[in-house]
Amino acid sequence: MTESHRIGDEVAPESRVPGEHVSARWAEWRRSVDLDKYDARWESMAARGESVHGEADALARLVRDHFGGRALTVLDAGCGTGRLGIELDRRGHRVIGVDLDPDMIERARRKAPGIEWHAVDLATFTTDRRFDIIVMAGNIPNFCAPGDQARIVANLARLLAPGGLLVAGWSQESRADSYHADRFIAEGEANSLALASAWKNWDGDAFDDSDYAVVVLAGRD
Repeated sequence: MTESHRIGDEVAPESRVPGEHVSARWAEWRRSVDLDKYDARWESMAARGESVHGEADALARLVRDHFGGRALTVLDAGCGTGRLGIELDRRGHRVIGVDLDPDMIERARRKAPGIEWHAVDLATFTTDRRFDIIVMAGNIPNFCAPGDQARIVANLARLLAPGGLLVAGWSQESRADSYHADRFIAEGEANSLALASAWKNWDGDAFDDSDYAVVVLAGRD
């Protein structure tokens, strides 16, 4: 699952995502999206010279400041069709992408068969690997089924390497089903993660109760 953008007016084919693991918001968005148009939008923006890798640029700053610029093992959690994970791989990191939507994962595999992609629930994904950075870009916390966020945070905290970072960016909306930064921080703290940074965008501007948040939680060394 990934960013909340409506593309075109055509109704997409029914998603194969199990409904009990996603919010009504995700189901509404996914029904509205044609994945060909979704990918084409990003490609068109890049062709016009517009920045489509703000998240990767933000992570590059974290890599520089927290890890001395070395290549990292990264989990793209809620990777969608692979835009961020593919860019991180291009920048030299070892990437695994996970998303509950098998249609999006199929597209990611076609675009980048050399990356490891998994169609699986973030709350139950397991691997022997541990990750220096786990990133949830887009609107992932709001797209998860209500109540699943705590399970996801707990599982992702378990998958962090010592001193690793869990980074999430998503809309801070007034809808009743919205998941807010304070809950994410509290659930991180319940799993031995500490708040490292909070921004209002991927450019790194300080958070000020805006309608978007990027939160960086740090694991213990």
